[in-house]
Amino acid sequence: MYCFHIKVFAVTASFRIPESHTFQQSLPLPPPTTLTGLMGAAMGLSFESAVRFRESNGLHFGVAGTHRGVFKDLWKYRKIKSKAVITDVLLREYLTDLEMSLYIASESRLTVSQVRASFLSPCYALTAGNSDDLLKIRNVSEIIDINEIPVADFQQTILPGNHVDNYNPLANLEHLPITESIRSPQVYLLPTAFEFKGKERRISCREHFTFVGSSVTLKKPIPGIRINDEAVVLL
Repeated sequence: MYCFHIKVFAVTASFRIPESHTFQQSLPLPPPTTLTGLMGAAMGLSFESAVRFRESNGLHFGVAGTHRGVFKDLWKYRKIKSKAVITDVLLREYLTDLEMSLYIASESRLTVSQVRASFLSPCYALTAGNSDDLLKIRNVSEIIDINEIPVADFQQTILPGNHVDNYNPLANLEHLPITESIRSPQVYLLPTAFEFKGKERRISCREHFTFVGSSVTLKKPIPGIRINDEAVVLL
């Protein structure tokens, strides 16, 4: 399998949990659908075309990253109620100073080369969620040949499936700085496939994903890759 990785940074980012409304909580990292949309923006594809491209070319994504803090912003918006347009407010959660490593892999070197070229010269501005959250590309690596291996130690990444009963925490609270936050793994049921009909998009499949924060060791290792001391699973 062939792979390259991208180092990115965003001053602010927000990856809204699907179907949240008045309080739009952010996921700590972009889920697979967001990564698909990001690739589509770089390649100049619509979201539907990006989904088709990923499926037909067997593309896999991996992600790892950290942020320095979280804040909430109040939004005023318009909505239709009883045929009348009224204003309302919602609360949206944002991450600050987000730094991520994005991994893109496929069995086809030609496909990986095509995607890599698009990130070297994106068709559209890349964002970390909202259109205002611009994403800066700091580095695009060369393409390398990789093999998946059993991996047990993870931190600040996304794992497929529910692993809440499959880990032991590594953090030793006695030796951690008082300013460092501890985040236990969180599991979310997220969309992974869609049915498209014109401009309409409906979710056709959902899967569980475990968002790992602080370091953990899985009781049962899972296939993953390790590059530059960073371990991720290809989703």
